Amino acid sequence: MELKTTGFLLDKTLLAGQTFGWSKVNGSWCSFFKKPILLKQKPSGEIEFSGASEMEVKQMLGLDDDIEGIKAEIDKDDFIDRAISYSYGLRVVKDGLWPSTLSFILSIQSNIPLITKRIKTLSKLYGSGSSVSGIELNSFPSYQSVHDGGKDKLERVKLGFRSRFVLSAADYFYSHEISEDMSVDELRESLSNILGVGDKVLDCTMLYGLHDLSAFPMDVWILRALSNNYPHLLKGLKSYKSKRKAMSDYFGRYAGYAQLFIYDYVRHL
Repeated sequence: MELKTTGFLLDKTLLAGQTFGWSKVNGSWCSFFKKPILLKQKPSGEIEFSGASEMEVKQMLGLDDDIEGIKAEIDKDDFIDRAISYSYGLRVVKDGLWPSTLSFILSIQSNIPLITKRIKTLSKLYGSGSSVSGIELNSFPSYQSVHDGGKDKLERVKLGFRSRFVLSAADYFYSHEISEDMSVDELRESLSNILGVGDKVLDCTMLYGLHDLSAFPMDVWILRALSNNYPHLLKGLKSYKSKRKAMSDYFGRYAGYAQLFIYDYVRHL
Protein backbone atom coordinates (compact mmCIF):
# COMPACT_ATOMS: atom_id res chain seq x y z
CA MET A 1 0.00 0.00 0.00
CA GLU A 2 1.05 3.61 -0.54
CA LEU A 3 0.56 6.84 1.36
CA LYS A 4 1.02 10.27 -0.20
CA THR A 5 3.10 12.75 1.78
CA THR A 6 4.11 16.37 1.36
CA GLY A 7 7.27 17.85 2.81
CA PHE A 8 8.19 14.65 4.65
CA LEU A 9 11.50 12.76 4.70
CA LEU A 10 11.41 9.26 6.16
CA ASP A 11 15.17 8.80 6.54
CA LYS A 12 15.59 12.13 8.28
CA THR A 13 12.72 11.43 10.67
CA LEU A 14 13.91 7.97 11.69
CA LEU A 15 17.55 9.06 12.07
CA ALA A 16 16.83 12.13 14.19
CA GLY A 17 17.54 10.54 17.58
CA GLN A 18 13.92 10.25 18.65
CA THR A 19 13.24 6.59 17.87
CA PHE A 20 15.55 3.58 18.07
CA GLY A 21 13.52 0.53 17.09
CA TRP A 22 14.02 0.82 13.33
CA SER A 23 16.55 -0.83 11.01
CA LYS A 24 17.20 -0.04 7.36
CA VAL A 25 17.48 -3.18 5.24
CA ASN A 26 17.74 -3.14 1.43
CA GLY A 27 16.45 0.43 1.28
CA SER A 28 13.44 -0.22 3.51
CA TRP A 29 12.88 0.69 7.16
CA CYS A 30 11.71 -2.17 9.38
CA SER A 31 10.37 -2.26 12.92
CA PHE A 32 8.71 -4.81 15.16
CA PHE A 33 7.24 -2.95 18.13
CA LYS A 34 3.95 -4.87 18.31
CA LYS A 35 4.03 -6.36 14.82
CA PRO A 36 6.44 -6.36 11.86
CA ILE A 37 6.17 -3.15 9.81
CA LEU A 38 7.98 -2.17 6.63
CA LEU A 39 8.26 1.38 5.27
CA LYS A 40 9.95 2.72 2.15
CA GLN A 41 9.86 6.20 0.65
CA LYS A 42 9.76 6.51 -3.10
CA PRO A 43 11.67 9.32 -4.86
CA SER A 44 8.31 10.97 -5.53
CA GLY A 45 7.65 11.13 -1.77
CA GLU A 46 5.02 8.42 -1.34
CA ILE A 47 5.48 5.96 1.53
CA GLU A 48 5.12 2.30 0.65
CA PHE A 49 4.07 0.38 3.75
CA SER A 50 3.07 -3.09 4.88
CA GLY A 51 2.21 -4.62 8.23
CA ALA A 52 0.25 -1.59 9.46
CA SER A 53 -2.83 0.41 8.51
CA GLU A 54 -2.63 3.85 6.94
CA MET A 55 -3.89 5.39 10.17
CA GLU A 56 -1.18 3.62 12.20
CA VAL A 57 1.54 4.80 9.83
CA LYS A 58 0.28 8.37 10.01
CA GLN A 59 0.22 8.25 13.81
CA MET A 60 3.66 6.74 14.25
CA LEU A 61 5.26 9.23 11.82
CA GLY A 62 3.36 12.37 12.80
CA LEU A 63 1.94 12.73 9.30
CA ASP A 64 -1.34 14.23 10.51
CA ASP A 65 0.46 17.15 12.15
CA ASP A 66 -0.25 20.55 10.60
CA ILE A 67 3.44 21.02 9.95
CA GLU A 68 3.21 24.37 8.16
CA GLY A 69 0.98 25.77 10.88
CA ILE A 70 3.32 24.44 13.54
CA LYS A 71 6.35 25.99 11.88
CA ALA A 72 4.60 29.35 11.58
CA GLU A 73 3.66 29.28 15.26
CA ILE A 74 7.15 28.48 16.60
CA ASP A 75 9.12 30.64 14.13
CA LYS A 76 9.86 33.43 16.60
CA ASP A 77 13.49 34.36 15.98
CA ASP A 78 16.38 34.02 13.54
CA PHE A 79 17.89 30.98 15.21
CA ILE A 80 14.76 28.85 15.22
CA ASP A 81 14.06 30.05 11.69
CA ARG A 82 17.38 28.57 10.56
CA ALA A 83 16.68 25.36 12.48
CA ILE A 84 13.25 25.04 10.87
CA SER A 85 14.73 25.51 7.39
CA TYR A 86 17.50 22.98 8.04
CA SER A 87 15.09 20.39 9.43
CA TYR A 88 12.80 20.29 6.41
CA GLY A 89 10.98 16.97 6.19
CA LEU A 90 11.26 16.13 9.89
CA ARG A 91 8.31 14.99 12.01
CA VAL A 92 7.87 14.10 15.67
CA VAL A 93 7.21 10.35 15.95
CA LYS A 94 4.93 8.46 18.30
CA ASP A 95 6.67 5.30 19.53
CA GLY A 96 4.38 4.36 22.38
CA LEU A 97 4.81 4.50 26.14
CA TRP A 98 6.96 1.44 26.90
CA PRO A 99 9.28 1.62 23.85
CA SER A 100 10.04 5.27 24.50
CA THR A 101 10.54 4.81 28.24
CA LEU A 102 13.02 1.98 27.68
CA SER A 103 14.80 3.78 24.84
CA PHE A 104 15.41 6.95 26.80
CA ILE A 105 16.50 5.09 29.92
CA LEU A 106 19.13 3.54 27.65
CA SER A 107 20.00 7.02 26.36
CA ILE A 108 21.31 8.19 29.75
CA GLN A 109 24.95 9.25 29.30
CA SER A 110 24.99 7.68 25.86
CA ASN A 111 24.72 8.44 22.13
CA ILE A 112 22.49 7.43 19.23
CA PRO A 113 24.61 4.55 17.84
CA LEU A 114 24.97 2.98 21.29
CA ILE A 115 21.26 3.31 22.10
CA THR A 116 20.36 1.67 18.79
CA LYS A 117 22.87 -1.12 19.38
CA ARG A 118 21.49 -1.80 22.86
CA ILE A 119 17.92 -1.97 21.59
CA LYS A 120 18.96 -4.48 18.91
CA THR A 121 20.83 -6.60 21.46
CA LEU A 122 17.87 -6.60 23.84
CA SER A 123 15.52 -7.47 20.96
CA LYS A 124 17.64 -10.50 20.09
CA LEU A 125 17.72 -11.60 23.72
CA TYR A 126 14.07 -11.03 24.63
CA GLY A 127 12.15 -10.61 21.39
CA SER A 128 10.28 -13.09 19.25
CA GLY A 129 11.21 -13.64 15.63
CA SER A 130 9.11 -12.86 12.59
CA SER A 131 9.48 -11.54 9.07
CA VAL A 132 7.98 -8.94 6.77
CA SER A 133 8.51 -9.07 3.02
CA GLY A 134 11.21 -11.68 3.56
CA ILE A 135 13.14 -9.61 6.11
CA GLU A 136 13.75 -11.34 9.43
CA LEU A 137 13.08 -9.23 12.52
CA ASN A 138 13.20 -9.54 16.30
CA SER A 139 10.44 -7.85 18.25
CA PHE A 140 11.09 -4.92 20.56
CA PRO A 141 11.73 -6.29 24.08
CA SER A 142 8.49 -6.25 26.06
CA TYR A 143 8.44 -5.21 29.69
CA GLN A 144 7.04 -8.63 30.63
CA SER A 145 9.92 -10.49 28.96
CA VAL A 146 12.47 -8.31 30.75
CA HIS A 147 10.61 -8.69 34.04
CA ASP A 148 10.34 -12.47 33.64
CA GLY A 149 14.02 -12.82 32.74
CA GLY A 150 15.10 -11.02 35.88
CA LYS A 151 18.51 -9.67 36.80
CA ASP A 152 20.54 -12.70 35.72
CA LYS A 153 19.33 -12.64 32.12
CA LEU A 154 19.65 -8.87 31.80
CA GLU A 155 23.27 -9.05 32.95
CA ARG A 156 24.10 -10.80 29.66
CA VAL A 157 23.76 -7.37 28.07
CA LYS A 158 26.43 -4.83 28.96
CA LEU A 159 24.27 -1.93 30.09
CA GLY A 160 26.34 -0.84 33.06
CA PHE A 161 24.45 1.23 35.64
CA ARG A 162 21.46 1.30 33.26
CA SER A 163 20.68 -2.37 34.01
CA ARG A 164 18.97 -1.59 37.29
CA PHE A 165 17.02 1.21 35.62
CA VAL A 166 15.82 -1.12 32.85
CA LEU A 167 14.80 -3.78 35.36
CA SER A 168 13.05 -1.18 37.53
CA ALA A 169 11.11 0.04 34.48
CA ALA A 170 10.10 -3.48 33.42
CA ASP A 171 9.02 -4.39 36.94
CA TYR A 172 7.04 -1.18 37.31
CA PHE A 173 5.17 -1.58 34.02
CA TYR A 174 4.47 -5.20 34.88
CA SER A 175 3.07 -4.50 38.35
CA HIS A 176 1.16 -1.23 37.78
CA GLU A 177 -1.78 -0.15 35.71
CA ILE A 178 -0.26 2.38 33.33
CA SER A 179 -1.55 3.36 29.91
CA GLU A 180 -1.53 6.07 27.28
CA ASP A 181 -5.09 6.91 28.28
CA MET A 182 -3.86 8.47 31.52
CA SER A 183 -3.36 12.23 31.67
CA VAL A 184 0.11 13.68 31.10
CA ASP A 185 0.31 14.69 34.77
CA GLU A 186 -0.71 11.20 35.92
CA LEU A 187 1.82 9.57 33.64
CA ARG A 188 4.62 11.87 34.76
CA GLU A 189 3.87 11.15 38.40
CA SER A 190 3.65 7.42 37.79
CA LEU A 191 6.78 7.08 35.65
CA SER A 192 8.77 9.13 38.17
CA ASN A 193 8.68 6.08 40.46
CA ILE A 194 11.02 4.23 38.09
CA LEU A 195 14.74 4.33 38.86
CA GLY A 196 16.57 6.51 36.35
CA VAL A 197 13.48 8.26 35.07
CA GLY A 198 14.13 11.92 35.71
CA ASP A 199 12.84 15.05 34.03
CA LYS A 200 14.68 14.56 30.75
CA VAL A 201 13.58 10.94 30.28
CA LEU A 202 10.03 11.96 31.18
CA ASP A 203 10.04 14.78 28.62
CA CYS A 204 11.43 12.51 25.91
CA THR A 205 8.80 9.87 26.68
CA MET A 206 5.99 12.42 26.55
CA LEU A 207 7.18 13.92 23.27
CA TYR A 208 8.44 10.93 21.32
CA GLY A 209 6.42 8.21 22.99
CA LEU A 210 3.03 9.88 23.31
CA HIS A 211 3.31 12.77 20.83
CA ASP A 212 2.72 15.39 23.50
CA LEU A 213 3.94 18.30 21.38
CA SER A 214 4.16 20.68 24.33
CA ALA A 215 7.04 18.69 25.89
CA PHE A 216 10.55 20.17 25.60
CA PRO A 217 13.31 17.67 26.53
CA MET A 218 16.77 19.10 27.14
CA ASP A 219 20.07 17.24 26.82
CA VAL A 220 23.59 18.65 26.54
CA TRP A 221 23.07 19.57 22.86
CA ILE A 222 19.87 21.50 23.58
CA LEU A 223 21.19 23.18 26.73
CA ARG A 224 24.29 24.37 24.87
CA ALA A 225 22.16 25.73 22.03
CA LEU A 226 19.82 27.47 24.46
CA SER A 227 22.72 29.02 26.37
CA ASN A 228 24.21 30.37 23.13
CA ASN A 229 21.00 31.59 21.52
CA TYR A 230 18.49 32.33 24.30
CA PRO A 231 20.55 33.72 27.22
CA HIS A 232 17.92 36.43 27.74
CA LEU A 233 15.27 33.77 28.41
CA LEU A 234 17.44 31.68 30.71
CA LYS A 235 19.09 34.47 32.67
CA GLY A 236 19.31 33.51 36.33
CA LEU A 237 17.66 30.13 35.82
CA LYS A 238 19.51 27.17 37.30
CA SER A 239 17.22 24.13 37.40
CA TYR A 240 16.17 21.89 34.53
CA LYS A 241 12.50 22.56 35.26
CA SER A 242 12.85 26.34 35.27
CA LYS A 243 14.72 26.34 31.97
CA ARG A 244 12.23 23.95 30.40
CA LYS A 245 9.33 26.13 31.51
CA ALA A 246 10.96 29.23 30.05
CA MET A 247 11.40 27.56 26.66
CA SER A 248 7.95 25.93 26.71
CA ASP A 249 6.37 29.29 27.50
CA TYR A 250 8.35 30.91 24.69
CA PHE A 251 7.55 28.38 21.96
CA GLY A 252 4.09 27.47 23.21
CA ARG A 253 1.97 24.41 22.51
CA TYR A 254 4.35 23.11 19.81
CA ALA A 255 7.55 23.51 21.83
CA GLY A 256 8.37 19.86 21.10
CA TYR A 257 8.79 20.60 17.42
CA ALA A 258 11.07 23.53 18.24
CA GLN A 259 13.13 21.16 20.38
CA LEU A 260 13.43 18.56 17.63
CA PHE A 261 14.36 21.13 14.99
CA ILE A 262 16.99 22.69 17.27
CA TYR A 263 18.41 19.27 18.16
CA ASP A 264 18.63 18.22 14.53
CA TYR A 265 20.19 21.52 13.50
CA VAL A 266 22.88 21.87 16.18
CA ARG A 267 24.00 18.23 15.93
CA HIS A 268 24.98 18.80 12.31
CA LEU A 269 26.56 22.26 12.48
